[in-house]
Amino acid sequence: MNWSSSVLTTLSSDTEPSIIVTFPDAKYIFNTSENTTRSFLQSGRHWRKTKALFFTQARVEKTSGLPGLVMTFADATLSDLQLYGPQGIKHILASMRLFTFRDSIKIQPSEISITAPPSPTPTPCYSDANLKVYAIPVTPSPISSPTSEPEPEAAPSTDKFALYLEGLKKRKRESSPEPPQKRLNKGTEKDGRGPISQALLAEFNKENFSPDTLTGDLADEYLDIVVRAMFPATNINVPEKGKKGKKPQLGQPQEEEVKPSDNADPDDYRRNRAAPPLGFRTQLPTPSLKPAADDNIPTLSYLLVGPQYRGKFNAERAKELGVPQGRLRSVLARGEAITFEVKEGDEIIQRTVQPDEVMAKAEPPAAVLILDVPSVAYIPTLISSFKNSEFYGKFWSEDPITLEAEDREYNTRLVYHLCGQGVLEDEKYKEFMRGFSSITEHVISSREHCPDPVTFTNAAYNQLRLNKLDEKVFHIPKFSLTPKKQLSEVENLPSKLHLMTSSLNTNLRPWAAPSPEQDVVQRDRFHPIITGAEKLVHSPALEDSIQQAKKHVAQILANNADAPPVVGADVGVIPLGTGGSLPSKYRNVLSTLIRIPNWGNILLDAGEGTWGQLARNYGLDGTDYTAWQALKDLKCIFISHMHADHHVGLAHLLAKRQQLNPAPTEPLYIVSIRGVHLYLRELSAVQNLGLDSPSGNGVIPILSESLHYAARGKYSGQGIWSIGGSEPWLDFQTSVNNAKKMREALGLEWFKTVDVYHRCRCYGVVFKHKDGWSVAFSADTAPSDNLRRNGMDVTVLIHEATMADSEIETAKKKAHSTIGQAISEGKQMRAKNIFLTHFSARYPKMPHYLTSRVPTPEAYDTHNVVVPAFDHANLTIGDMWKMQFYLSSINRNFEDTKDQDEEDGADVALVSNVSRG
Repeated sequence: MNWSSSVLTTLSSDTEPSIIVTFPDAKYIFNTSENTTRSFLQSGRHWRKTKALFFTQARVEKTSGLPGLVMTFADATLSDLQLYGPQGIKHILASMRLFTFRDSIKIQPSEISITAPPSPTPTPCYSDANLKVYAIPVTPSPISSPTSEPEPEAAPSTDKFALYLEGLKKRKRESSPEPPQKRLNKGTEKDGRGPISQALLAEFNKENFSPDTLTGDLADEYLDIVVRAMFPATNINVPEKGKKGKKPQLGQPQEEEVKPSDNADPDDYRRNRAAPPLGFRTQLPTPSLKPAADDNIPTLSYLLVGPQYRGKFNAERAKELGVPQGRLRSVLARGEAITFEVKEGDEIIQRTVQPDEVMAKAEPPAAVLILDVPSVAYIPTLISSFKNSEFYGKFWSEDPITLEAEDREYNTRLVYHLCGQGVLEDEKYKEFMRGFSSITEHVISSREHCPDPVTFTNAAYNQLRLNKLDEKVFHIPKFSLTPKKQLSEVENLPSKLHLMTSSLNTNLRPWAAPSPEQDVVQRDRFHPIITGAEKLVHSPALEDSIQQAKKHVAQILANNADAPPVVGADVGVIPLGTGGSLPSKYRNVLSTLIRIPNWGNILLDAGEGTWGQLARNYGLDGTDYTAWQALKDLKCIFISHMHADHHVGLAHLLAKRQQLNPAPTEPLYIVSIRGVHLYLRELSAVQNLGLDSPSGNGVIPILSESLHYAARGKYSGQGIWSIGGSEPWLDFQTSVNNAKKMREALGLEWFKTVDVYHRCRCYGVVFKHKDGWSVAFSADTAPSDNLRRNGMDVTVLIHEATMADSEIETAKKKAHSTIGQAISEGKQMRAKNIFLTHFSARYPKMPHYLTSRVPTPEAYDTHNVVVPAFDHANLTIGDMWKMQFYLSSINRNFEDTKDQDEEDGADVALVSNVSRG
């Protein structure tokens, strides 16, 4: 049985390391950072047959790709998935319940304790016919120097991490409440998929039950029930066409779900589910004490042991021993002794043959290690795990010569080192690396020593080709092919070293050392041009189109040199993601940055990968405006609704904001519905995201409903438009007061939310700056009267344009707009600029009617300018008129670069045929 290990994503501006282990019948994935799903598309690899996910940390940096990947798995008919990680991973999964759910899949999460002392004979956390996976807890140690060993018997400590461990142990030791004396209604003893303990049923029966009062085993059980409600693996149950469908009892486990209309297509119905547990839409139980500092988090490393392979059968030796052909040889090959009759001379005797007489020596199982070492503080614990364990000593030794013996039990073939700052240069860690055998290959992930090439090369290649059209609008994504420090400068490292790249593949059997996977490398058309290995070639038609567009734009600029400046001309409108529902190779999911010079930034929605898009747009280093500066200047994030493609990137942005040095001196206001704020609060229970910061400059919540254009001093919505909860942080007047501070900080006259028509509660927004310019953002919606009334005469309308005009009926069913409808809405609103975004991946090109007309300097639009958005198009309000001259060249470029073997929409077919929004 052949198997391999490959790097899906490496450490870069927009990804964290993600590793795939592949067998013919199964895949195993380690860590799913943001952009995991999109990276599958870029690399051409697939996720089919994935059996289990493993996480090294319970942090958003390692888990933010999980929602999109899980829904992708389910839509691709994967029905069963196991998930492993440190304590907190189950809480993170459950916190996604209002926007991540699929009926067709069952997910079984398992948390691995870090509090139990290491066992001399550890047992696998996961085992099947392919792999045995051992989890190795690694915790930071209080250190006086980077290489000090932990004290053997330390006195009682006041160290914050020690207090954290005590919190975990206390949680595990808490006894469950006594079960109720009276048996409850039998119909409530199951949640539809599994039993509920009598102790938890007793809690459910208490008046005003709230999940956040649960602790210990009851909290764990409640999380299990929530996850089962999210992923029940139930059968499909939809009404027949032509018949009115019965409304599901549970509906989607999503806040404020809109009831389908009576004439809805049956395919739009979700499958029937049992009712969710009590408190499903309220605060989850508070997990055990989290570290006061993010650098104190526990991590897991993993040891992967492959299958045992029998030695080769020696047919010649079997013949010498008289073993007959057929079944007996098969029995020997299975490792069993055989007895048979054989004639020697005139005598028939019985002969017993042992397997080792005819079988070559068994091949030692290959082993792979994935070591997550965030800082030098983790090194002592990691080393002691191997030094003090007889079992782990079979893979690593202080005397590595012992691992070279011919009768060794295992072959440690491959070690992935996920190194934080300073780890790779630490003398103790280098000594530890040298403790592996001479056959071990080492793959290094280190932000200090790895380059930062472009991840999504298809999109970057298009940007590079259009750079000639306008190098300001279509600037090349930021990247670096040179690491900050050369690996060769680090002394005393093992000889077999490889920098981690997203194309690196290692065959464990048959053995082949790590090398670039050629199918992945050949998909990269960007870096060969950047490095000069290939030349950038434009077709004659594209070249002519570019020259004509540049000529016309230059002529108009010359003719209007003395004209008064456009109001808000220098305000940036930067589309960081322009795709709808699903990412593609060319478009990330939705996010738009409004950059207001001298005031600050506003972000409209934050789909998965928004931080990476920001980093690629501005870069992480340099003297110019960097992504860190853009994040520091961010004063408002508006999240329109709960669909995952609009907010999954938000938590990662907040985590990055916590890394700003110096810390922010102004607050960040998040305007959204209760469900989004609830999700952030639950995540902040396992990782500090800056909520409730004592400095006053953390994350400040504002409820969208408090800024509604028709608000009259209180929340007035009913049904699906009700606020949805009663938590103290939902206070109406507090939101109003915070919104006033936000407007003052950004120089806004007003900031109003508008309810729009989508398949769940969704708000658009309209705001006006005191300088006179204004922006309206539609969010996801079918054509909306409310948005039209509130956005009249707006400077920029940012409107979703999900569907092609031929898909008008599909757009209606899914409560989206077609491109033509979006343009029509803008014209009715008398919008000066109609900025189209949220395109389905099925339609990478623009409609013919937008690109066939080539304007001239004498006849071009000065009002209702149509601006199709593309990821990283750096536009300002004053430059938007240029796009009408660029459209023909943009579409010509799409034609020239379209993959020969790829039809429009192929990316969608790879991911799913089910819309998520």
